[in-house]
Amino acid sequence: MLNIVVCDPDNKFLDTLEEKIEIYLSRYPDLAFQIVRFLDAELLLEKDISDIDIIFMGVQLQRMTGIDAATILRQKSEHFVLIFVSDFIEYAPLGYQVNALRYIIKDQLEQYFAEAMTATLSELELHRNKINIKFVGCAAKEVPTDNIIYIESNLHKVHFRLTNSDRSLYLYDTLNEIQNKLAQDYFIRIHQSYLVNLKHLIKAKNYKATLTQGIELPISQRCFSKVKQQLLVYKESV
Repeated sequence: MLNIVVCDPDNKFLDTLEEKIEIYLSRYPDLAFQIVRFLDAELLLEKDISDIDIIFMGVQLQRMTGIDAATILRQKSEHFVLIFVSDFIEYAPLGYQVNALRYIIKDQLEQYFAEAMTATLSELELHRNKINIKFVGCAAKEVPTDNIIYIESNLHKVHFRLTNSDRSLYLYDTLNEIQNKLAQDYFIRIHQSYLVNLKHLIKAKNYKATLTQGIELPISQRCFSKVKQQLLVYKESV
């Protein structure tokens, strides 16, 4: 799931921006996305932005500048792609100081929007293979998704089996939420309780998944046909 925020006090402009986003992303029918709009940056600053992938930010907002808002947001997360859309070119140097990927003048949106979205998706691809996780008893850290063999849900805890750790690492969450965060990576549901990395799935046979490190997990009857198909498609693509 691609999570997108648009923030600007002009509702009409946000309508235009959302329409352009939807039209551009329609070329990727398998890419799920949602757009949330904010007329006021202060409301955005109150939100948890850990799952946000893209923020389109105006500069002249209601109670603060978009530059100030972005400075605060960057203190919360470095993982979203930031694009400024503004009537004022003079703020552009400040925009890049908060690691904006693009700074687009509003009346040039038609000219530069598609290129900005292409660059954004390319940038997100670079970060897609990591997930920021705070396990119980550990500081928050980035975990390469290639290191995740499988994830198990058990009694409100979500346990991670990693290639480079013998420890039991877990957090309190739901498997559905974790799966949404990994939607653009190679993870598939093989059972109500298991999410498996296709890169570590060797074979699916007799309702069992054989993974690297000699791990075997059950595959539910409901998921079995889809798991075999997804594994075949993956193996043909690599």
